[in-house]
Amino acid sequence: MIRRCIDMAVSATALIVLAPLIICVGFLVLVNDGLPILFFQGRAGRGGIPFRIIKFRTMRLNAEQSGGSLTFKADPRITPLGSFLRQHKFDELPQLVNVLRGEMTLIGPRPEVLDWVQRYTVAQREVLTATPGLSDPVQLLFRHEQDFLTSASEYERLMAVKVDRQIEFIRRRTFVSDVATVLLTLRTMFPSKPSAEELAVYSAIRTPKQSEASVPAQADAI
Repeated sequence: MIRRCIDMAVSATALIVLAPLIICVGFLVLVNDGLPILFFQGRAGRGGIPFRIIKFRTMRLNAEQSGGSLTFKADPRITPLGSFLRQHKFDELPQLVNVLRGEMTLIGPRPEVLDWVQRYTVAQREVLTATPGLSDPVQLLFRHEQDFLTSASEYERLMAVKVDRQIEFIRRRTFVSDVATVLLTLRTMFPSKPSAEELAVYSAIRTPKQSEASVPAQADAI
């Protein structure tokens, strides 16, 4: 209940304070890429209950139909403006509405597309016990994944790692860790280099062991 009250207060305040920026980004999308300005996609909420996540559109029209939902470096479906918005995470701003409506929380495991969740193992479904969030430490760690992954199979193996780490985050999270994640999230608006840990995981998934668990190779456009 305390988290929900904080979510409502912070998201409502942020929507008011950031309204000029949100309007400006929306106008730029309209001028550069036309309608629609927003992109809606089905995701799994707490308990696996579906909801529609909201983002500013960063890809060309019908991009998913023409090339699937995975995106890699220099994907031609991503617009020039969309690339900038993704780099600075401005495309995520409309998700404050998802938080205000209670579909998401400020800090929690990033919500996955429904096709993934339908095929989770019993152990992986533990990640659905938490309300999905705008940000989490796992998402922040792998923020450069689009620049390093080159195939659906690599993405698939990374997802198995991410789900395991998200479950670990859920089990150990505290109020202090949530505050720390908020502060780290604010840094994502500025360019950064991948950490040694992030690079080590990318290297490992390129030479996976046959016994490694995996999740389906159909993902959201990050």
